[in-house]
Amino acid sequence: MDMVASLARVFASTVLPVFLVAGAGYVLARAVRLEGRSLGRVVFYLGSPSLVFRSLYNMEISSALLQQQLMLVVGVYLVTGVLGWIIGADQERRRRSALTISSAISNNGNMGLPITLFALGDAGLAIATVYYAISALLTNTFGVLVASSGSAPLGKAIGQSLRAPVIYATIVGLLLNRFAVPLPDSLYRAVDLMAGAAIPMMLVLLGVQLSVTPFNHEQRVVWRSLIVRLGVSPLAALALCLLLGIGGLERQVMILQAAMPTAVVATVLATEFGAAPRLVAAAVLVSTLASMVTISVVLVLIT
Repeated sequence: MDMVASLARVFASTVLPVFLVAGAGYVLARAVRLEGRSLGRVVFYLGSPSLVFRSLYNMEISSALLQQQLMLVVGVYLVTGVLGWIIGADQERRRRSALTISSAISNNGNMGLPITLFALGDAGLAIATVYYAISALLTNTFGVLVASSGSAPLGKAIGQSLRAPVIYATIVGLLLNRFAVPLPDSLYRAVDLMAGAAIPMMLVLLGVQLSVTPFNHEQRVVWRSLIVRLGVSPLAALALCLLLGIGGLERQVMILQAAMPTAVVATVLATEFGAAPRLVAAAVLVSTLASMVTISVVLVLIT
């Protein structure tokens, strides 16, 4: 009974608020004509880069811990990506690419950041944003290459990955932090305003995109990526934390971020490069709904 009570408490205080905002976006998209692509571009080009830049510019984190986070995120991506490729061995090339990116690309932005904020506070959010920045870099490089392996030329894939503004927000934020370069108040306040709007915009966008996500019998193989994404990924993060000596709040954040469902951006990549986008969209839908339970379990176990 204590376990059930703990799950209910964690779900109500941490997970449910996130899904309520996403649900509001879902209902709004069903009730009125809403252009999800335009909202997505606002988040992609303004909200996410501002949030990443602000967090990295203000962070106080040692180089050693930053290196550990980089190794952990890359390790989780490799483990889940390789497993995703293996579980798709019996599928044709495009669907195999779809299962790979569905297994490897986690929703560390739309869901990971607000859930970490509610569960672990501002200190946890700062660490989670670094995780998100690293995962965004991997998504817009290796993720693009995998998604394009089914159809698009390598040159186009690389060019597409270099258009992601989060990459440049990460680099500039780290450099200005490293060399303690002050920003003019007017510029910082503008970035701060946009960063503050990023998380609610991400959640509304998640709901809007889920409202147009299809699922049918052809997508049943998504259960394979579901096991990797929601089951294997947090276990891989735990193992890597033990191996790298990461403990305390940092370990909690790493495991929680690794437990996130498939990211909506995976659908964007699959659509752009023809990697079975309906299969990826189904993986996003199913893993997001299932994560209401699995994330609650993870939170009870790590806190």
